[in-house]
Amino acid sequence: MPQHLSRRLPGTDGLTDHLNAGEWRNAFGDQGLVPDEGVHLWCPYEHRMNTHVSLSAVEAALRSWADAYGLLRDPSLAARFDAARFGECAAFVYPDAPDLIIYAKWLAWLFVADDEFDENRAPEAGGIDRGILQFLPLDGKDCAKATTGVTKALADLWPELCQPMPLPLRVRFRAHADDYARSYATDVSRARTGSAPPLDAYLALRRSSGAVESCLDLIERQPDAYLTPVIAESPRILALREAANDVICWTNDVISLNKEMRHGEMNNLVAVIRQSVGMSWESALEVAAEMNSARIRDFDRQQQTLLHFNDLPGLSEFIHGVQVWISGSLHWHRDSPRYADQVL
Repeated sequence: MPQHLSRRLPGTDGLTDHLNAGEWRNAFGDQGLVPDEGVHLWCPYEHRMNTHVSLSAVEAALRSWADAYGLLRDPSLAARFDAARFGECAAFVYPDAPDLIIYAKWLAWLFVADDEFDENRAPEAGGIDRGILQFLPLDGKDCAKATTGVTKALADLWPELCQPMPLPLRVRFRAHADDYARSYATDVSRARTGSAPPLDAYLALRRSSGAVESCLDLIERQPDAYLTPVIAESPRILALREAANDVICWTNDVISLNKEMRHGEMNNLVAVIRQSVGMSWESALEVAAEMNSARIRDFDRQQQTLLHFNDLPGLSEFIHGVQVWISGSLHWHRDSPRYADQVL
């Protein structure tokens, strides 16, 4: 066994796959599944932080924005929001953005929406699982009336977010954001059976539910990284984006495993591998980490091939933006208390 997984984890022999949150704590105690020293996730790219703006000012503005729309309904939610440092996340994944606050709002909105779904499933009325295009008008102006805090916050940030986007990028971003929102309506997302979904179904769903495509679109919000529709829709760019999507989502799955299992959330790559193959949690963690490393090698080969065409407008800047998204996301996930036991 690799040294980084040498510590013995709690055994799972004889335990049912249908553990609820209380049974999870009783079975595994406070230790959880991920060893304290972490699981090794390989990344060949350097991370760096945005220095264009004051990070403390971004975090303060994010908190005020979330409070204004009632996104933090009780003190525990507010504490989790502050501890997660979503502004810092934005600073690592968009290190070249001069207007970092709007990127930070999008990321914070995604995490808040995801937490609401994880804990409550979709609300009966006004849920984003019914689609969000009505809150993302192409002209950035005539928006449908929002009825929940989450949709009101979305409608508020959209005009500023879309303002510098060329029309083709607005169209693409809207489609990807709507695909993310509607992923919550799928049977796989809604299931609360205590059982993980099949591997193929999960991998397909994860590419939508992670919202990564919309986040990659925002790299092109910076003019130097914008790809014309012909380039953006080419098979090689689409394959590159899919590889990056997998890497970013699988990284989140490995690092967020303890957090999700304590909510009874089985839509996680590690849980899916464990159930599909019939292995221990420890072995499933190893396989998920190895899958992630293999997929990042796929991405690296693809980006090297594409950079032979670096005379195409925006291509090298976009690819570099995806690289730093991968490395910045991994760095933030490793360091954020959002994924540490003390904030669960």
